[in-house]
Amino acid sequence: MKPGERPAAPTEPSGSVTIDRLVAPADPELVALLVATVADLNERYPDYDPDPVVAESEYFVARLDGVPVGCVGLRDIGGGRGEIKRMFVATYGRRRGIAARLVTALEERAAERGMSKVVLETGIRQPEAIALYRAIGYTPIDAFGEYATSPLSRCFGKDLVA
Repeated sequence: MKPGERPAAPTEPSGSVTIDRLVAPADPELVALLVATVADLNERYPDYDPDPVVAESEYFVARLDGVPVGCVGLRDIGGGRGEIKRMFVATYGRRRGIAARLVTALEERAAERGMSKVVLETGIRQPEAIALYRAIGYTPIDAFGEYATSPLSRCFGKDLVA
């Protein structure tokens, strides 16, 4: 897969999902997913144009029947907190529990790294993301960092079990 290309949909997905942990940020399949993530964000927030790769993040890639279909990044923001970055599942992979599996892998890694809490920011134009995070135990928190003054941002957090 070339950077900028959206992942191809499996022709007959059987539903076999795997999660690759700690994928290199330069991995071409990961980069393609991150570019697709930003393209999705640009459709919802036309003035938002972030760098697809978030510096100093560890990444995870989900595969559906061997095809890369989703990704998420973990960034250490200090104070025992990890931040979810660039959560994305391609349209053809949604509603299969892939996003929740990606977050579970991220939470396990955060705990391995000694983090006690995971936080995230999502936008008001992403109701499906808000619903997912609430469903898997994330609760609203005060906006943090660069999101503190954004009326489009909603922040959530979850304490990790020791």
